[in-house]
Amino acid sequence: MKRFFASILVLSVILTIVFSSCKQEQNFSIVPAISFVSFTKYGFDSAVCKIDFLDGDGDDGLDPFDTVPPFNLNSYDNSDLFLVYYYLDTISKSWKVYNLHPSDTSRANFDTLQFRYRLPNLTQNGQKQSLQGEIKVAMPGPYAIPGLTGKYQITMVDRALHRSNMVQTGSFTFP
Repeated sequence: MKRFFASILVLSVILTIVFSSCKQEQNFSIVPAISFVSFTKYGFDSAVCKIDFLDGDGDDGLDPFDTVPPFNLNSYDNSDLFLVYYYLDTISKSWKVYNLHPSDTSRANFDTLQFRYRLPNLTQNGQKQSLQGEIKVAMPGPYAIPGLTGKYQITMVDRALHRSNMVQTGSFTFP
């Protein structure tokens, strides 16, 4: 009888070790998810923005030869990380996209204070695997408008053109 219980105990321990050592594969959405980490100003000349990301199929970043549509040079999708500057309008008490030429509506989408980045391909050899990590981008000055309270809205796009959620930095004033 003792031998039977000892066998059961040993088998239970072995099964516990086997099942606990198996790494469960996590299933994340194929749409990238981002979260804001920090925005650090370095006076007038630069700032650094950090975000965390998670993507279920890991198709983030572009290769240098990804230049045919939709990733061609003059297309919106030539970049995959976007930081768009918003300022606090003191009259309406609302956040607005900063536009350098507000009277010229034909240029409205192109004259905002924004940073576009082209991330390197983060998946080796075309593997499809979930990825998570931190992205840190340097922003040269001027990264904001002097005297205005501002913030950035951030989005990320993967190679399948899945657009992430939008996150925002905290508000700040340009020195």
